[in-house]
Amino acid sequence: MPAALILHHYQASPYSEKVRAYFGYKQLAWQSVLMPPVLPKPDLMALTGGYRRAPVLQIGADIYCDSALIIAELETRYPERALASGPLAAQAALLGRLFDVDVFWRAARYLMAGRLEHIPQALLDDRIAMHPQLPLQKAQLLADQAQLAIQLSALIQSTDQALAGADYLGGSSPCAGDFAVYHTLWFLQGAGALAVLAADCSALSAWMARVAAFTTVESSSINAEAAHALAKNAKPQALPTMQDGLFKRGQPVMVQPEGYPQESVAGELMYLDQQKIVLARQSAACGVLHVHFPRMDYEIRAV
Repeated sequence: MPAALILHHYQASPYSEKVRAYFGYKQLAWQSVLMPPVLPKPDLMALTGGYRRAPVLQIGADIYCDSALIIAELETRYPERALASGPLAAQAALLGRLFDVDVFWRAARYLMAGRLEHIPQALLDDRIAMHPQLPLQKAQLLADQAQLAIQLSALIQSTDQALAGADYLGGSSPCAGDFAVYHTLWFLQGAGALAVLAADCSALSAWMARVAAFTTVESSSINAEAAHALAKNAKPQALPTMQDGLFKRGQPVMVQPEGYPQESVAGELMYLDQQKIVLARQSAACGVLHVHFPRMDYEIRAV
């Protein structure tokens, strides 16, 4: 029997919604472990060794960080109802990456500027510490609000044009890029801002409804202690043979998202190729774990 899919997430997390919508499209059963939106996150750290962002997917003793890698891994494991591929999907993947790494934070700053009096100071302080490279101070957010609205509206209008005459960015069925673009617009929609920024975007509105219909709730909910116990009683999945290059299997390394040194994860390199990095680490609560990261937007360094 295959190991359960356990998603460590929180309800308001846009990147988690990206994976939740994907679960719905694939009609996959999954279990939910809720995490707080701000530090401390000791239960998550027991699994990841330092990576703090949502979502994280646990499959037995294998821990998958980053929503893009989670979807890529599940596509390999569950080929039924496959995501679209081909030229349109490749173009959509580029658009999806733009939304993942750039447009989302424009949207977040725009929404923060409009709701400064409602944002808990602890949440704002947490995001400033998490993203020191972004202008998240209150005065700067207010100063940037009008410009961000213009930028977001232009990007959304372009996305609407890309969807003209098509059900999805991938064509007649969704591709990974559809889910990557969707989560930022879901974030804006939930705050009531998308209707303002996407006025007269009829193709985009219809597409939003189609993707939103995939979103599913968890099949069951468990607590972090139960998830840790499942990890401790499991063994990581066997990995392919790794080709030695700049790094060798068994070498002590450090992995971190680019620009976020506070999220560094140390471990023993188990696998490395052009798509992903896998570290082995020992957790007191969870035993031996394999922690998986995408190669794109992540740095690996020898220790």
